[in-house]
Amino acid sequence: MSSLKRKTVPLVASLVLLVVVAGCGVDTNEAPDSAGVEGSSAPFKEPTQGKKAQTQNRATPRNEGTIRIAGQAQGSLTQRLIGSYERQGGTASVNETGGNEQAAFAAFCAGNTDLVDSARPISPNEYRKCINRGIQPVQFQVASDAAVLAIKNETDVGVDCLSFDEVRNIFQAGSGINSWSQVGYDHDVTLDASAPRMQVAGPDEASNVFGFFGQYVLGDDEPTLLSVRGDYEAYPTDAGVRRAVVGTNRDFLAAQEFAPSQKVLKQIIASIADAEQAVKDAKDEKAKGIRDKRNAKDRARDQRILDQARQNLKSLKADTKESRRYVKANRDALRRNDSVRGTMGLFRFSYYEAFEEQLRPMEVSSSNDFRKPECIFPSQATVTNATYPLSRQLLLTVNLKNMNDSDINDFLTSALANAQKDAVAAALVPLPDEVRDTQQSWLDGTQQPDIIFYDVSGSSAKKKNSQQNQGE
Repeated sequence: MSSLKRKTVPLVASLVLLVVVAGCGVDTNEAPDSAGVEGSSAPFKEPTQGKKAQTQNRATPRNEGTIRIAGQAQGSLTQRLIGSYERQGGTASVNETGGNEQAAFAAFCAGNTDLVDSARPISPNEYRKCINRGIQPVQFQVASDAAVLAIKNETDVGVDCLSFDEVRNIFQAGSGINSWSQVGYDHDVTLDASAPRMQVAGPDEASNVFGFFGQYVLGDDEPTLLSVRGDYEAYPTDAGVRRAVVGTNRDFLAAQEFAPSQKVLKQIIASIADAEQAVKDAKDEKAKGIRDKRNAKDRARDQRILDQARQNLKSLKADTKESRRYVKANRDALRRNDSVRGTMGLFRFSYYEAFEEQLRPMEVSSSNDFRKPECIFPSQATVTNATYPLSRQLLLTVNLKNMNDSDINDFLTSALANAQKDAVAAALVPLPDEVRDTQQSWLDGTQQPDIIFYDVSGSSAKKKNSQQNQGE
């Protein structure tokens, strides 16, 4: 992986936190304030109060009745939102031109498109170009997504938190990380030869979370299985990944029966010795009866006792064979259960949430400073506000001066109204009600929208009330 790609991914994670969180109505106290920010590398800088914008904001020239959307984020929700808009009577014609995010923001800042579909905020350089042309970006969040790294619940691998760089190094092609002793914030002082081996599993190339993870973590614009380590176990379903991490229910139940089945086998083996002695005794008794010239009735009784002893021995031997098969099957299940220890799976957040009683997620820190880890647990709050480093926000960017165009306003209103149900249908993380309601208030005009402010001399960003930012 090039050095450029290695630097790009943490920056994206930081920008998501800095640009998007402040205006979405999410209580950021639910996660550490410093999450996703590495020291002074992303400082906030307030704009000068009351200073007039150097370039007067202006509307993007457009034909009302036609909404142009550029870009198509990995796992985008936009097509579903367009479908909902049209089914519910939306009258504007919505034209999607697709393309990558960089090209989409370039078109937006040049005034050649009305909305941008992205899974990242506008960058400082893109923002500068927009502002220089009088275009003030406002970004609406329509959903969130996240990749969750999880091991089997109640499993101890000696690591609770991974740095962002470690996540990339574990999964990237050619990775040399083969043991859990090689990662974690104490791995340099606690090397442990008994630590479980590192194994990874996840979805195949058809999965949105694979595409997202490959692009935003591994830095590959078009990720394939060649982008990940050679022993990556790829599965076509989430359930397949989960079984690779926690094992199957059948194996779990069979493993629990291993010790009891061993006990039963020992009891059967002990009973065989007694049965063999019973056969010997019955034979001796029959022989004695013959020597003693017992009557026919007594000799018949001796034969019945011998026949019964032989049948008992035969049954026990058959039981022993079956019992040995059962013990072996349970032992194999136990070994398979042991083999998944240390396997870390890549899951979409919504699936992890549905099976969190079986899965133990890794916390992830965007800080690679082992002295100051900033470990964030994946949750609804940290995914929505993007403080969890492996999360992303699906955004629609619009020019402030075009927000009240009737067709754009109607489309964005429809998008917010349908975003939650469409996100659930797409296995994404839906917006909390308060985030949706806050953004809807921007469209209703009952609350000033949060707009992006970058200190274009650096890379810091903050959302400000539009009137204050414009010095009006």
